[in-house]
Amino acid sequence: MHMRLPIRERVLMVLLSGAVMLGWAASASANPATPAPEVRNLLGQPQELGAGQFRWLGFKVYDAQMFAPQGQGFDRNGSFALEIEYARKIKRKILLKASMDEMERIEGKRSDHGQIQQKLTACYRDIQSGDRIVASPKGGNALKFWVNGKSTCTLQHKGIRDRYMAIWLSDKARDRGFAQQVLASQK
Repeated sequence: MHMRLPIRERVLMVLLSGAVMLGWAASASANPATPAPEVRNLLGQPQELGAGQFRWLGFKVYDAQMFAPQGQGFDRNGSFALEIEYARKIKRKILLKASMDEMERIEGKRSDHGQIQQKLTACYRDIQSGDRIVASPKGGNALKFWVNGKSTCTLQHKGIRDRYMAIWLSDKARDRGFAQQVLASQK
């Protein structure tokens, strides 16, 4: 399914895509992050495994943190949650396109990308400054999403946990520092 975006959104998408190519600024937290309530509900006493910050032209776009249950370390097959807090207003269709562009960059073109995009559309919302998205796996074939503490969807698709999380955790992730922080705590 091909979406034609209005000129303003296309320009913003090009700028955001360029920003991703310019890189990410990894930042180890001097102060441990306070996880969102939904992260605490999922993980009990979560510990931060890694933190990163995405900036574009010096402007912060978002902060990301990966959490797991206290003392667990990162376990791909276990419980964990990715929390992203946005510093900018971003339309859902731009978030969706950026996610799918990253997935395609990492995996190459795959025949099921259209299906994933359609399913992911139900999970995302237009974002305002201060909004957060949390994603947490429910096994290898499902991801649960929350926006500002409200459950938005459970995306079910074969292998989606590893494919979606690869945007942040693969050896091809834009923020390799973030991926290395999280994976360094691997069990």
